[in-house]
Amino acid sequence: MAANAQVQTTELSLARLRILAAIVEQGGYSAAANWLALSQSTVSFHVRELERTLGTPLLMYRARRVHLTAAGEAVYSLARRALRDAEEVADHIADLRAGRAGRVRLGAGIAFEQAFFFEKVVAPFQRAHPTVELSLHFARRTRIIEAVQAREVDLAYMVPWQLPADLRYEPLHGSEVVFFVAEDHPLAGNPCPSIADVARAGLITPTPDSTERQYYSALLAQAGLRDYRVALEVDGTHGRILAAQAGLGVLALFWPSYARHVGLPGLRPVSLPAAPAGPEFGLISRNEEPSAPVVPAFADWLRQVAGV
Repeated sequence: MAANAQVQTTELSLARLRILAAIVEQGGYSAAANWLALSQSTVSFHVRELERTLGTPLLMYRARRVHLTAAGEAVYSLARRALRDAEEVADHIADLRAGRAGRVRLGAGIAFEQAFFFEKVVAPFQRAHPTVELSLHFARRTRIIEAVQAREVDLAYMVPWQLPADLRYEPLHGSEVVFFVAEDHPLAGNPCPSIADVARAGLITPTPDSTERQYYSALLAQAGLRDYRVALEVDGTHGRILAAQAGLGVLALFWPSYARHVGLPGLRPVSLPAAPAGPEFGLISRNEEPSAPVVPAFADWLRQVAGV
């Protein structure tokens, strides 16, 4: 009995349910046939098969019009729900294929765990792609690279420092080294500070036992700042921002061009004659095609923000 019921259920195809709905909504067999671009005999055949499968009449003629029986009312209600669900599935698949839906898992260096990244990158993308699920993972360089290799994230947005050979890199933009101090810091009132003044004032740096310190020092050296006083050692970008807000030293950040007009609460950029050039940032991915079209769609958005 259960097997027979299962066979009968499979015969309730969307095509037959669509024909039944068309007869009801178009007002008859002939009008439904015209609307569906089918012959009237085909429409009649599928209705008879539905009735045979269910073992009960679904339509009847009364006063020269087609009317639903009680069973027909139930099947028509089911048909409308099924057809709406099918349309939603089709729309969602179309969105997935076009990169308008799906999930993007982005790994980003801790340099981007800041307001400018959410204001300039994340929020506009989400407004333009409301059906896309964006999953952000902020971590240190080594952890992000491991996440890309382990397929825990789809893309990484960071500096390509010591990149493994099994990953590919696409440059997006350069950056500037911007120094921030508290509003009552002596450098905040200096109208013409030099890079030597910054070095003497003392930087808030990562702790010496972290790989981040090596990376940080190497990037500052590339920018021309090799000798500087360490005012305070703090693990993590957020901690260094808080320390700078408390007036405990100079904060050095690698600022992309699209963040140029975004500030940090309670901090003022040091007005150097020219901002030193910072590192290049780009997209890191595996040497394979992305699993979903939405991933290259997000990559295209980053390229647009970066002006590539």
